Order: sequence, then structure tokens, then C-alpha cells
Amino acid sequence: MESKFVHLKLHTEYSLLEGVGKIDEYIKRAGELGINALAITDTSMFGAIEFFKKCKNAGIKPIIGLEIFLDGLEKVGEYSLTLLAKNQNGYKNLSKLSSLSYSRFTRKRNKIKYDELKKYSDDLYILSGGVNSEAVKGILDLENTQVRKVIEKLSKDFGDNFFIEVPAAGRLEKARRMLFDIVRKNQSENFVITNDIYYPNKEDAVLQKIVESIKEGSKIEGGKSENNEILYDDLYLKSGDEIKKSFENKEYSEFYETGIGNIEKIVENCNIDFEFHHFKFPKYSLPENVSEREFLRNLVFEGIFQKYLKKSISNAEKLRLDKEFEVIKKEFAKDEIAGQKLKEIKIREELLKNNLENVLERAEYELEIIDKMGYNGYFIIVWDFIKFSRENGVYVGPGRGSAAGSIVSYALNITEIDPLKYNLIFERFLNPERISMPDIDIDFDQEQREIVIDYVVNKYGTEYVAHIITFGTLKARLAIRDVGRVLSISLAKVDKIAKMIPFNTELKEALNNIPEFRKMYETDEEIKKVIDYSLKLEGKVRHASVHAAGVVISKDVLSDEIPTYSDGKTKIVSTQYQMKELEELGILKMDFLGLKNLTILRKTVENINLEKKRKGQKDKVILNDIPLNDEKTYELLTKADTMGVFQCESAGIRSLMKKMKIEKFEDIIALLALYRPGPLRSGMVDDFINIKNNKTEIKYIDNSLKYILEETYGIILYQEQVMKIMSEMANYSLGEADELRRAIGKKIPELMKKNREKFVKNAQKKGVLIKKANEIYDLVEKFGGYGFNKSHSAAYALIVYWTAYFKANCPLEFFAAIMTTEVHNLDRFVVFVNEAREKGINVFLPDVNLSDYDFKIEESFENNNDEIKKIGIRFGLFAVKGIGAALINEIKKERKNGEFSSYEDFVYRMKQNGITKKQLESLILSGALDKLNGNRFEKYKSIDKILEYSQKKYESEEDLQMILFSGEKKFKGKFEMEKADEFPQKVLLENEKEYLGIYVSSHPLNEKKRLINIISHNKISEISQKELKKVRIIGIVKNVKKFATRAGKEPMVKFEMEDFQKNIEVVCFPREYVTFGYKITEGQIMVLEGIVNSEQNKNTVILNNICNIENLEENKNLKLYILIDEEVKEKNQKLKEIILKNKGDNQVFLAFKTNEKKEVVKLSKKYNVNLSLKFIRKVAKLFGIERIKLR
Repeated sequence: MESKFVHLKLHTEYSLLEGVGKIDEYIKRAGELGINALAITDTSMFGAIEFFKKCKNAGIKPIIGLEIFLDGLEKVGEYSLTLLAKNQNGYKNLSKLSSLSYSRFTRKRNKIKYDELKKYSDDLYILSGGVNSEAVKGILDLENTQVRKVIEKLSKDFGDNFFIEVPAAGRLEKARRMLFDIVRKNQSENFVITNDIYYPNKEDAVLQKIVESIKEGSKIEGGKSENNEILYDDLYLKSGDEIKKSFENKEYSEFYETGIGNIEKIVENCNIDFEFHHFKFPKYSLPENVSEREFLRNLVFEGIFQKYLKKSISNAEKLRLDKEFEVIKKEFAKDEIAGQKLKEIKIREELLKNNLENVLERAEYELEIIDKMGYNGYFIIVWDFIKFSRENGVYVGPGRGSAAGSIVSYALNITEIDPLKYNLIFERFLNPERISMPDIDIDFDQEQREIVIDYVVNKYGTEYVAHIITFGTLKARLAIRDVGRVLSISLAKVDKIAKMIPFNTELKEALNNIPEFRKMYETDEEIKKVIDYSLKLEGKVRHASVHAAGVVISKDVLSDEIPTYSDGKTKIVSTQYQMKELEELGILKMDFLGLKNLTILRKTVENINLEKKRKGQKDKVILNDIPLNDEKTYELLTKADTMGVFQCESAGIRSLMKKMKIEKFEDIIALLALYRPGPLRSGMVDDFINIKNNKTEIKYIDNSLKYILEETYGIILYQEQVMKIMSEMANYSLGEADELRRAIGKKIPELMKKNREKFVKNAQKKGVLIKKANEIYDLVEKFGGYGFNKSHSAAYALIVYWTAYFKANCPLEFFAAIMTTEVHNLDRFVVFVNEAREKGINVFLPDVNLSDYDFKIEESFENNNDEIKKIGIRFGLFAVKGIGAALINEIKKERKNGEFSSYEDFVYRMKQNGITKKQLESLILSGALDKLNGNRFEKYKSIDKILEYSQKKYESEEDLQMILFSGEKKFKGKFEMEKADEFPQKVLLENEKEYLGIYVSSHPLNEKKRLINIISHNKISEISQKELKKVRIIGIVKNVKKFATRAGKEPMVKFEMEDFQKNIEVVCFPREYVTFGYKITEGQIMVLEGIVNSEQNKNTVILNNICNIENLEENKNLKLYILIDEEVKEKNQKLKEIILKNKGDNQVFLAFKTNEKKEVVKLSKKYNVNLSLKFIRKVAKLFGIERIKLR
């Protein structure tokens, strides 16, 4: 049954932490009540488009409104009014007002000024507001005179568009009485019946109180039930009959029907519509009388000339063409259009003459589709900011996604992959049979991305460019914590249950799959309440944030069409609509993505070109000129020496690379497509490797498909191959094939069945047997689901190749770049420093005379006679903690006046530039002043003295009287540094670790390195890489924390183990503590065995066994392996004597590798040994340490 009453007040979850209901919940409830129209009046417009579309789909008329807050007209405070848009102009004014409210956003509330409301009130209904209004609050505060003044002012300023809201909330009887009294006295009929809605159902009232408390950071008072805390408990989506009950009083009967009638008029007059999927590209400023189509053609043919013709013709031909084009330019200087057309004709002729008709055909085909679909402007805009980027030294990725399949993109330098050479398909990018916004996402150097965004903002204007909003939701853990805090539940208890929930796991799933979690739910009433409320709030919107990369560029002023949002943290506003809604509205959206590997590439190239300049070489390295056939690069990739190589660092992909043998660029493309869950699980990876390495024979599903599948050894690997098979076997257009490819990817059964029939029927027409056609379709269906976008893979393969090329051919420059980029990510930084050292690259401490801001390549002389020359990488000063960019710039500037000659000279000169005690301490303890006189301890001890001396010297030289009357400028004081012994080695290294993040001059483990190397153990970094469960690690004990268990007060301990690269937390429970607790001492080098516990994306080791590296005999699990080869086989008798003199509990194995035998022999128990250091040294002396292994 249809309801006469229409709700004009509705707050969804997009009234952040005020409304509770999701749009779907409200629409479903409205449908059940027979409501035929509904208004959304959030405090934002975040949900307007979603609400509009979902209402339309449900057959409910959507009304777009807004609750706005402003300072009271009579009362002190912030109060709300309700606005409803009558038409498109009203919607624009809503957008403008909502945007203005966020332009002065505070943590608590977004609001506007009354004058702004008057300015933008055209085509808006203004309602006096509900529970948050000045009218209702004034009545409740017994300020009736002020209320009348507010109503009079609003009525005067907005005339017939103003309506008094008479609230239906149960507890507002006094407000109803007073407002009807005002209506009667004013003889006004402009009033409506409303009910503020904050939650879908009556029982959800407590949820609204909880989210409100979350927002305010308050708690529901102890001792009261949650329901006693709720002022209004009936702000839910009521039926018309429930509303009518609030007006059963006889004195209201004369008003009720009028109020309902006014609602009907408002509903009838509110008519907004949106134009979806009509693209609104901003206008690019073109030359006079040149269309977008002509301009794009000119750019593309110029690009084709550069990319194809110039690479296909001789130098003489290039010169000839350049001269001809110069003549055309001069002759048609006054008629640029005619000149460009003539140039295009000339290029076309040359393409045909040089057998490049395929280039011409592809370009014409793409340009025609782009023009028909109305995307000329889109490509011009992208071309423009890419051109700006490249011309201004901003590193741009070679392409990503399907855009690399376009020759137009390639000609415009948007992408760097030749789509013809690598068989890439345009329809995978732009399908003429599916109208959708083109989507070219661009990778930029992460440090330069903002330069491009600033350019776009300056070019199109701040009113036309915005970031894109995203929303954070109440995930399971966060919901538990928030609800627990609001309900005043013990923090420890809430923390305990929150930690039980794995990341990205829903509460329902946790209840079903985690027994301990379920048990607490069933046995603890407080926890049950927290979880029950959290289940209802989970997934609700909690806060707004900004999309990391998304940018929109609008044809019109953004806030005229799209409300904008600002959190005050970014200089550019964001849209209030999410990415999906923006695309539906046809607004141009770009992803300006920051890619760290492009930063590394830029810094590597800068390092190389700097070295070339230093050596007097004039040529420069340019990425696109690097040949793709470098043997060293493919050798490095096949060896999987790929830490620092784009997308090739994980243990899994490195294993795959070794098996595959990367021998050419196409292998890299295949590698990136293969290393994904689908192919890895399907068995196709093994098939691919076996065929590639000639272990099995290539088999084609049909010989007619050989030209399509030859590059992947008969296996369907790429989506483009699926599309070509459909075209070849069943005469699908590539556009139709792309639609099928999408259907397979999304597993849409109806479409897949329908296409099977079509495929088989068409294949039969081409002479393919029905059985064979079905077999081919089965394979297409199977591998189409796994198939990867080859365009994306090919573009990213270039970044893989470039990073691998530099690592293989320019390791110094590459490692200097990667150290600079990763210096603040210590886990990775340590990996690259250690790897550089393993490759024989020296890493030098920072030096105030030699270091730049970044890490740099340096030739270092190790003694005063310059006899020993070392090449290595010098630490950048910005890597020294606590000194800051300003001081680094001052040091570099001061160095231009001459090197710092002594400690005294440095401090005196830098004191004038503002160096602080803390900064000087950082430089001393990091080793940056090592080359100046005095050791680190001497300098450190004299900090106060040298600063005081420098200040006095500076002041005396500034004393004008002294200069004028005595004629002297020299300071007579003298600084002398007290002699002292250097810090102990351990302290020196700890200081380096503190100020540089790593040990540089040495490592505390180095003193035991030979012994460590003979003990079989896991690197800590391997634990997560290889997903290890049982480990043996060797490292230094750090951060020991002893405490007692909560239950039995038994002692246990947590500490960290740190090896050469990384550290990990270790837990020693009470049972193990009894045996090993006394051994766990800060700073000791220990051998530890344990079980890995992976929880909350963090690994910890549960200790099973531990011993000092000097007391290996305490670990009975260690087994001694001794290699017996031809060189030492005569020493067996001597070994027997040593073993029998050192009896113990550790087993001994002899690994024979002689001419007579190759086997491992386990000695009997009587030969078990005591693994004391003395014994190990004896065996090492006899056989050589390289023949000993402890496992």
C-alpha cells in the first residue's frame, strides 16, 4: 500500500558518525512501507549520487537535500536548517553551499554563513530544521521570543520557499505545540511535518548514540543503560501511520492535513536529474580555427615520423625530410592548417614508401575510433601534461594498463612500448562496442608527482581541478575498539578481543572460525554486547580521506556541478563524490601515481651523467636509448640477483626467474604475466617453463592459431591472445572479443554460455569440427580467466629491464640511488647496503667535507700519501638523524668558502650558520667529522667548550669598537681539545646505528663472522620471504623486557634478536624461561631456535632453545658435518684422536667427496662430541674452516 507521507529528512552513514543507516537499508525499508519519494539530507553531499541512482532503481522519487549548520541568528551556538533542491539550479546552489561549508571545515562541524545562504538560495526550499535547529532548541530552552524572531527572519528572507518544520519526534510535544501556535498567529500555511531520520529501525537508536559518542570522543556514562542516554529514541524511518500518531491531539487536526499537503507540493516541485555517461572533457586551448580532431592528427603524425620513419631510414633521408618540413613550415607560415595537412601527406607517402603501411593503417583506425567516441580532447590533455613532464625532467613511466596497446598513445609519447612490435591490441584499451571513459593511468617519479599536479592546477585553474574523496569504514577491529571505549569496557579486555581478529577478517567470520573469540562472546556479557553492536556498525563509513593518486579536471567550475571537500590538509580540494560516481557523471579522472622505482631510475641516471661529466664525457644516458639486448642484464635476471629490480624482489618470482631463464625482453613480459595466483595454481607455469627450456614439445590447440600462440609456446597467456583466437576462429570483431574476455574474467555464466553457442556455430562455418570448436572454447574459457593484460605487462617489463640493466652495468650508481631512496625504510636500506658490500662496493661514512645531500659515488684516498684509492658510495648528509635540510644546505654553502680544515674551524664557521648542540652531537657520533682532528670521544666531550669558544670568537670579531679603535680583528683566545681514548668499539657502533640507522664502519657480529658462517641458520629477512615456520637465527640480543604473566605471575621475557640485516621480536614463555632465562642478556651474540608465530601481519619467534655463540655445546640439536675430500683424506686418524678427546652429546657426520666414495656417514654415539670453541678451532686447524658445518 502506498504511503501518503514522504520523509523530507534522512541522514545516512555519509553524515559521518551521525547517521547510522546505509542507503540500501533505507530504500529497502521505504519500499516495504510503500513510500514513493524520499529526500536525503546529510550534513554532506557524499551520498547524493548513490542515493539518486538507487532510489530510481527502486521506483522511488529521489529528492536531493542538505542539512547545513550556521551560527545562531538569535542564540549562541551552531544550528541547522534543511535545504531541498527544486531543480538543476537548486542542485548547483546546494553544491556551492556544501563546498563552502567544507572550505572552513573544523574537526567538529562544517558550516556556512547566513549571507552565503541568502546568496545561493535560489531554487531551494529552506526548512527551519529539526532536532538540531535553532527553533527546536530555543523552544526547549524556553526562549520563545527568540524562536519567533528566528522564524520571522527566515520567512522574510526566503518568502514562499521557507517552511516551518513541525517535528514528529515523540519527546518534542512542546515544540509541536509552540510551532503550531506560531503558525496560527502568523496565519501562515508554510509548514511541513518532518521526522529526523538517523537510523533505519527503532531498535537502532542505541547505535546512533554510540557513533555520536565515537565522534565526540565521549563515553556513555557508567551506571546508565545505553537507552537512558538517548534523548530521541524514535528518529527512525516511520510509516505514515506512526507519524500521524504524534498529531492525534485534536488541536493539531486542523494543521496535520495542511502539513502533509505541503509535503506533496514540495515533492512535486523537486525535480532533479543527472546526465550519466556523457563525457565532459575540459577544453584545451587550441590554435585558432584548428579543431581537436585536426590538432590530434597533427600530433600523432609528427610522433609517427619520430618513432617509426626516423628509425627506418638513413641519416641522409632524415636530413632530406627535415629540410622538406622546414620548407613547408616557412611557405605556410600564415596558413598553419594547410601546412600541417601537407606535412601529413608527406609523412603518409614516406610511410608507404618504406613499407610501413601497417603503421599508417593502425594510426588511421585508432584516430577514427577516438574521433567517433569523442575522445580527441582527452588524448590532447594527457599529451600536454606528459609533454610538460618530459620537458621539465619529470620521470614518466613507459605506460601502464591497456593504454600501451594504442599506437596513438605511443606516437604522443604517453607510452613507450611499440604496440605493433609486441602485438598489443587497441580494443583492449578502447572498445568501440562499449562506450566507457578512456582510462590512462600514469606513473611518475614519486618525488616529482606534485610538480605535474601543480602544472595541471595552474593550467586549468584551482576551481577546475580536485583530488578524489575516499571513505574509511569501521572495520572489525576498529569497530570493537570504538564501541568498547564508548561503553567504558576495560581497555585490556577490548584490546584482547580486537587482537584475536586477523586483519581483513569480518566479525561474523571471526565468530565462526576463531574458537577463543566465540567462547568470549558466549561467556562474557560485556564482550557480547560490544560484539553485537560492532556487528551492526561494521562496514559503516567512519571518516573521509583523499585518494592517493586520483585527480579530476572539470569542464566547468567544479563546485557548480560537484560539491567539493577539504580536510584542511591539502592545498587542493577534493570532490565529495567517489571515483565511481565521477566516472558516471562523465568527469575527466586521472590517476597520477607515484612510483618509487622511477625515482631510483632518475637518481641512477643523474649519478651516471654526473660521473660522465666529471670524467669529461659529453654523452648522456637516456632511458629510451638503452638497448634491450644487453647480455649482462639477462644474466642478472636469470640468476635472480634482483633485489631492487622492479617487481622482481619476492622469493617466489626469483625462483620462477631461475627456472624460466630470462633470455630476451619478451621473457620479462611473460614473467610478469605468469607470476600471479591463477597461472601458478593452474599448472600452466610449469608447462610454459618445460616447453621454453625444450623439455617438452610445443603443441598448438589448432595449427591456424600458431601465429597467435607461438610467442608463448602454444599456451594462452595473454588476454590479447584470447581476443585474437575469438577473431581468428569465429569471426568475432576485436570489440566483441573484448566483451567476451570481460565476461570470462567476471565469470558471467549466461554470457559465457551464449558465446559458446556463437563461437561453435561460427567456427563450424570456417570448417572447424564441432568437437574441436568446443575444445578450443573450453581452453579459451579456462585460460581467459587467468590471462593477463599483455599491454600492462609489456610496459612494466621496460621498468624491470631498466632497473636490472643499471644494477648489472652501473652498480655503483644504482646502489647510490637506491640507498638514497630507501634510507628511511631501514629494513630495506640495510638489505641494499649489505648487498652492495657483498658485491665489493665500499660504503663510506658521511663526511662534512665530502658528502652531498644524497648518497654519491666517490673515489676515496685512504692515507696521506694517496697510495690506496678506493671507489665506493659516500653516505648522504640527509641520512644523518637530527641535522635537518637547512643545516645541510648551510654546510654545502659554507664549503664553497673552502674545506673545513679542523674541528675548531668547522664549529666556528657553522656556529655562525646556526648549528645547535644536538646537531653537532649527531655529526660527531655518526662519524661525519672523523676526518677532522680528534677522535669521536674527544670531540663529543668538548662540545660545550667548542660552542662557547666559537660564540666568543664570533662576538669579538663583530665588536666594532675593537675593530675601530685597536685596529685588531683577531680573537686572542685559544681552543684546546683534551686528549682521551676513543669510545669502545661497541659504543662507536651503537652510536652509528642510532644516528645512521645501520652499522657502517663495522658490525658487532663481525667479530664472530667466521664462526657464524659455519653454523647453518636462517637470515631474519628470510622468515617472511620464505614463510618459514621453524627457524634457527643468530644475532645480538636487544631490548630485553622481563615481566610476569597476568594469570600466574610467572616470569617470562620478550626481546629482539638482530642479525646483519634485520631484527625480530622473540618471546620466551615461563616454561622455557626456567631453563634459558639466565642466558638472555643484553648485547650478547646468541644462537636461537624457535617457532615463528605470524599474527597481525607481524612475525615473532617463540623461543625453544638458546645459547651463547661461544657455548655451542649447550645446544644438543647441533650436528657437526666435516667434509673429507682428496686433499685431507689422509688426516682421518688425527681427526679420530681429536674427537675421542672431546666426547660430548653432539652427533658427527663425515661427508666423503673423494675419488673412492661420495657419501655422508653418520658416526656412532661413541664419537659424539662436545662442541666447545677449543674443539672447533682444532678441527678447523686440521681440515680448514671451510670444510666444517654445524647443522
